Amino acid sequence: MRSEPRRWVVMCLLLVSGLAAAEPLVGPAVGNAEALVAEGTRLYNKKRYVDASGLFLKATRANPTLLPAYLGLARARLGAKQVADACTAYRAYVRSAPDIQDRAKAQRELELCERQLKAARKKQRGAAAADLTARHVELKAGFFAALEEGKLLGPDSAQEMLTTLVTEGYLGTDLGEMGTRLSAASRNATQELHRRALAGETLPPERLREARKLFGLAADTGEASPDAASQAPFLDGLAVFQERDFAKAQGLFAQAATAAPARTEYKVWRAAALQRAGDLNGALAVMEADLPDDARTDVLRAEAARKKSPKDGARELERILFQRYPTASR
Repeated sequence: MRSEPRRWVVMCLLLVSGLAAAEPLVGPAVGNAEALVAEGTRLYNKKRYVDASGLFLKATRANPTLLPAYLGLARARLGAKQVADACTAYRAYVRSAPDIQDRAKAQRELELCERQLKAARKKQRGAAAADLTARHVELKAGFFAALEEGKLLGPDSAQEMLTTLVTEGYLGTDLGEMGTRLSAASRNATQELHRRALAGETLPPERLREARKLFGLAADTGEASPDAASQAPFLDGLAVFQERDFAKAQGLFAQAATAAPARTEYKVWRAAALQRAGDLNGALAVMEADLPDDARTDVLRAEAARKKSPKDGARELERILFQRYPTASR
């Protein structure tokens, strides 16, 4: 079912030259929808229709359920002589608006818009823009199928389907639900990766690096993960640790520990990276500062003492064995 949308997806992504990937797709990260509508209305009243339509369009992404944004977009596009696009926005509004006076008025405006569009096409000898309605229906079906399969990133993914809908100018309140569900799925995926990593499971570096993309996707489609500032550098740190770039890994673990001071695991991993990088004293300093009573700190103390001299090492080992962990009396 998704072979044809896939070809359109590739074409669309090439045409937008990466713009959609650089900007939030749907949700609060796009902007304040009500503020965008207010500014769009101000520009519309000044007959700056193109500028106004850009703000109204952005408002439909920031909050796809804010119906006045669609009506403002339709009228601004019509004022800018973008008749086909205006009709699309009118249809989106009429399809979703309750049966109130504004809807009846909008319905009349839509009918006028469609007559203008028909006349313009007739004048152009039948030339017409492609009707993407059926294609968008298929893309939405592909989105939910990919979401169900857990395909959040990459080819034929939920991200790709939603990006294409947005870049092709799809309008509809259902974008809100799509963004919310994709954002939640992305947050759940990062939490699961983090849980598995903390449990000691060895995950491939490329899988660990997906987490940062998922954190970005969550924010760009709805709600950002509250743990992104700590979990993203931690998972990145594990990836470069596996690749034996211990200096870079310790910096990432330090960033994670700063963002989440209560997570002792991040500090232990930082110490491990410092030790593997050859900075035994640095590793010991980290452990003594945050985990002075941890058994792993004792191991580092003994190794640091042994590095100074065999005698110091033996003395420290004796202290650990017989003073710090005394044998139980019989």
